[in-house]
Amino acid sequence: MNGDTFHNRNSSSYTLSKRNSTERKGDVTEMKKKSASASATATATEVGGYGWWLGNAYFMKWRMEDVFGVVKYHPIPCIFAASLLFFMGVEYTLRMIPASAPPFDLGFIVTVPLNRLLAAKPALNTLFAGLNTVFVVMQTAYILGTFLIEGRPRATISALFMFTFRGILGYATQLPLPEDFLGSGVDFPVGNVSFFLFYSGHVAASVIASLDMKRMQRWKMARVFDALNVLQVVRLLSTRGHYTIDLAVGIGAGILFDSMAGNYVETRTKLSAANGFGVEYSPKHENGVKYQSVSSD
Repeated sequence: MNGDTFHNRNSSSYTLSKRNSTERKGDVTEMKKKSASASATATATEVGGYGWWLGNAYFMKWRMEDVFGVVKYHPIPCIFAASLLFFMGVEYTLRMIPASAPPFDLGFIVTVPLNRLLAAKPALNTLFAGLNTVFVVMQTAYILGTFLIEGRPRATISALFMFTFRGILGYATQLPLPEDFLGSGVDFPVGNVSFFLFYSGHVAASVIASLDMKRMQRWKMARVFDALNVLQVVRLLSTRGHYTIDLAVGIGAGILFDSMAGNYVETRTKLSAANGFGVEYSPKHENGVKYQSVSSD
């Protein structure tokens, strides 16, 4: 009986020892895993955590077909990316224009023959100036008419935005009058008075009117205004009435302030409807949005 007891005790002791050994091995393995994890975390922390960020970065998931797909399906942004690199090279290798020299203007260089022609024939210059003034009157009449006659204020508000910011910017940076400027008593503003160069209100107002015409599907009228605007740009460069940058920014300003005016009108219309105002609407509307009439209660 004692032999059986001794045998059982030895067997139990062996089993217990084996279990303890297995548990110790498991603990060691777990400690090694935790140590490795802590080491990896410490390494990532040492480099500012960039390993984790790069591992989850969007571009790390790109495949070769994705890269070629960008070029195939998004060519315009790719062209702009290439132009960015090109003009960075141009900008950093050009010599600055000396303070004593006139500004370099590519539009002036292209229109040198026209400038000489108009300088030699003042009557022709006066004729073109008069026609340009007529075009300015057409722009003004159309923009005001969209509000006063049709009850659509977007173009008028856009013009108010545009001329306000033009006044601020034009006064803030007063550019020198270009050399070889050819003025005319019938040009707008009439009477050879002073004016802001930056940016061109002539061009911006033309763009605003043209965009409104396109919204209302007045395609023929819009094409006429666009063509006249191109001729206006050529004339202003030829007479040195504006720098090229004035005209380019004028186009952008027309587009920008038309968009801003659209957002303003849409927001005000929604607020009026939400507040339950009694509103009379014009029968004409743009893009499905009706606008509040002057006679609203």
